[in-house]
Amino acid sequence: MKGNNFRTLLREYCLEGSILGLKYFYLYPDRVSRCFWAVTMFLNVGVACMLGLLLYLRFYEMPTRITIENQFEPIQNLPYPAITICSPNHITNSALDRFKKSLVSGNVTTDIKRLVPHILGSVTILNKLKLSELKQLQNIIESNRYKALDVLSLLPQRCDQFLKRCFFEQKVYPCKELFYPIITKSGMCCVFNSIYKLKKGNNGVYRNERQTNFSKHKVTKVGLSHGLNVVMDYDPCNAMDSSIVYAGATKVMLTDWREFPANEEASFIKSGTEAFHVLSNTFTYCSDEVQQLPLSSRKCYFKDELTLPYFKDYHNSDCELSCLIKEVENQCQCTPLYVPYVSTHAACNFTSLDCIMAVQLANMNRLNENGRCNCLRDCISHSYTSKVIIGNLKSVEHLMDNRYSGIVFNGSTTIMHFYFPAPFYVKQKQETVISLISLMSNLGGVFGLCLGCSFISLIEIWFYIYVALKKYVKGHLKKRRHQRE
Repeated sequence: MKGNNFRTLLREYCLEGSILGLKYFYLYPDRVSRCFWAVTMFLNVGVACMLGLLLYLRFYEMPTRITIENQFEPIQNLPYPAITICSPNHITNSALDRFKKSLVSGNVTTDIKRLVPHILGSVTILNKLKLSELKQLQNIIESNRYKALDVLSLLPQRCDQFLKRCFFEQKVYPCKELFYPIITKSGMCCVFNSIYKLKKGNNGVYRNERQTNFSKHKVTKVGLSHGLNVVMDYDPCNAMDSSIVYAGATKVMLTDWREFPANEEASFIKSGTEAFHVLSNTFTYCSDEVQQLPLSSRKCYFKDELTLPYFKDYHNSDCELSCLIKEVENQCQCTPLYVPYVSTHAACNFTSLDCIMAVQLANMNRLNENGRCNCLRDCISHSYTSKVIIGNLKSVEHLMDNRYSGIVFNGSTTIMHFYFPAPFYVKQKQETVISLISLMSNLGGVFGLCLGCSFISLIEIWFYIYVALKKYVKGHLKKRRHQRE
């Protein structure tokens, strides 16, 4: 193809194309005009590329946002949170006496009272643990065909002893109908409205399992009288000396009913008080556009998108707990006792407590430094919070309608009220900040503003490239034919 053919094609494109500035190179062919339009076009192309890059970076780095869709979503049929209450009494004298009487094998003359406090290492961080005494305790347990899970479930204060009276939606219930025992990172606790509970397996060993055909409690009415009210007493007179944890305070954890009870957002209620837990809920869900985004853009998991070991469905708190469990398994070669469906062969025994506490301490420091174990949040979630108001129990005996009659109140007694004060909750929506359609529209606007071009301009460029290649190929073939002739 001759040079003047290419120049002719370029001249036609500049004069007839939709990029407006190019035609002035031929309409005003003097050097000054061409320099002016060359600088102008170069600057416009630079500005358009810069604005396009900024739009893309905004789309890539912050594709979604969470906004409040409704602050007054009706609360009817909202699930209650799973409420986990942990007694500070983890070794009762009565349970210890029964346990000692059941020991018939091994060195039964050993001072069990000296060894048993070591099991508190499963509940809290202890300063000193003697490995020799842990091995001695474990040998006695195994000689009598016990497991560490048995001891951890037999010695603490039972829920039917800890919980004295329960009211739910203005009705009195036997507490065992509302609360079930469960083993958590905080030891033996009592849980309300949770899919997890402590169950006796086919091998006779207790372990945490998911309840089949579980029916969750839902909010029907609001207000103090329509919530959950619990009277409890950790009975320090029946506690082994120096075995009360958390200085006698009762630990309370709020989670979604599908999540395993977590420690991260626990509150501690001092004994001898009346605590009003004013509950609130924030529900977050995703728009259809966000559901179509890749994981790297929405930065959250749906419950069936990632299967967690031991917990099945994905939840952020369960993911963080799974990280700790995996770390314990890697370093201590055993599985923590509170893990649902834990195998008796893989479950940790008391000789592993020193290793487990070291892993927990390292995990706490890592969470403080690096965040939450790289676990993404839930795409659809119910987040429960509680504002706690503390009062004393001195006025209870003077109530006109005293529904606590028959209960002896002392320094270890606590009353807790859990209720929603208002008939609504907050509903949030995760939506796209800039959708792919909006990104393309904005890019079109930028290049149209700076260069006056559009998709037609791109098609024109490709068309003229095609015409140029076509002419080049035809010219090359024609030249070869002339050479042969």
